[in-house]
Amino acid sequence: MNKKLIALALAALPVAHAMADVTIYGTIEADVESNKTYANGVKDVNGKPKAVSRIDDTGSLIGFKGNEDLGNGLKAIWQVEQGLSIDGTTVNASNTFATRDSFVGLQGAFGKVRIGKLSTFLNSDAGAPDAWIYGNKGVNGQSYSSINQLDGRVNNAIRYDIPEFVAGLSGAVVYGVDETNATNKQNTFSFGTTYTNSGYFGTFGYQRFNNNIAGNKAGNYWRLEAGYNANNILAAAYYGQSKLASGTTDATFGFASTTDLPNGSELKKKEAGLTLGYTFGAITPKFSYGRVWGASVDGTDVKGHLNQYVLGADYALSKRTTAYASYGYVQNTYRDSNDNKFSNERTVAVGVQHKF
Repeated sequence: MNKKLIALALAALPVAHAMADVTIYGTIEADVESNKTYANGVKDVNGKPKAVSRIDDTGSLIGFKGNEDLGNGLKAIWQVEQGLSIDGTTVNASNTFATRDSFVGLQGAFGKVRIGKLSTFLNSDAGAPDAWIYGNKGVNGQSYSSINQLDGRVNNAIRYDIPEFVAGLSGAVVYGVDETNATNKQNTFSFGTTYTNSGYFGTFGYQRFNNNIAGNKAGNYWRLEAGYNANNILAAAYYGQSKLASGTTDATFGFASTTDLPNGSELKKKEAGLTLGYTFGAITPKFSYGRVWGASVDGTDVKGHLNQYVLGADYALSKRTTAYASYGYVQNTYRDSNDNKFSNERTVAVGVQHKF
C-alpha cells in the first residue's frame, strides 16, 4: 500500500510543477447598510423610497492568472476572474463563469494584446476620484453621480495596451464585437491614456457605442480626471459628458418617468466632482462631492440637477484587511411627469474588505 501511495505522489509531481505559475487572488468584502434609495425598489404608499436594512456583498471576487515565458521577451498571459456574492444574493443570473476580466493574450516589447471579456481603460485604469467601497444599491459611492456608471467590461473584445514609450505614460484601445446579429450593428470602441509624474496624474477616456440611440445613432461618453495621489494625500477631480440611449433606470435620476423617457431616447448629461482624503497612521478620512446637470432628452432640456455627498473613513487593520464606514447623501431636484419632486436618498454603511 505504501508503494502505491509513493507512486501516486510521484505521478502528481509534474502536475504540480505545471501549475507553479498559476496565481490565485481575490477580494472578500461585505457591509451592513441602512438604505433609503430608489435602487432598493422598496417604496412607501406614496411611491417614495423607504428605509431598509441590508447585508450587502460590495464586490467580492476570485481570480486565477498565469503566464508562460516563450523566449525573446515574449510571454503568454491569461486570466479568469469571477464575481462572488457572499451574502447569498444571486449576482450571476445567466449562470456563466468568468463574469469579470477574463482573457488569453501575448505580452512583449510591442505592448500587450488580449482577447476575451475586457475592461475599458476607464474601468481598469481610471476612477481615482471614486475611492470608496460600496454596493450597487446604496449612494455611498460616486457611481451614483455618474462616474464609473458607464465604465465597464466589453464582451467579445480585443484590447491593446501600449508599451511605456515615455516614463509614466500608459494607454489602451478596446474594440468589442456585437454578436447579436449578422451585421454587428452595436460594436463598441474605447480608448484612454494616463500620465503620472511625482504623484500628479491626468487621465482621459472615451467610449463610443454604435447604433446605441434610436434611429441608429451612435452614443458616446468621455471623462477627464486629474489630481495628486502620493505622500498620504489624495486630491482628485473629474469632468465628463455622455450622449447615450436612455433606459428605464434613468427615471431614478429624475430625468423623467419611464413613460416619458422610452428606451432609445437620446439622453445627454454632464458630470463633475472631486474627492479629498488624507492618511495618518492607519486611518484615511475621505470626502467626495459629485454633481449631474445639463440633462436633455432628444434635444429638450430637463430642469434640475443632482448633488451627491459622501463622507467616511477607512481603517487599515493590516496590509490586506480594511474596515470602513461611510455616509452618502443625494439631493435630487428633478421632477417626474406629474411635477412631483424626486426624493433625496441616503446610505449609511459599515463594512470589511479582505484581499488575498
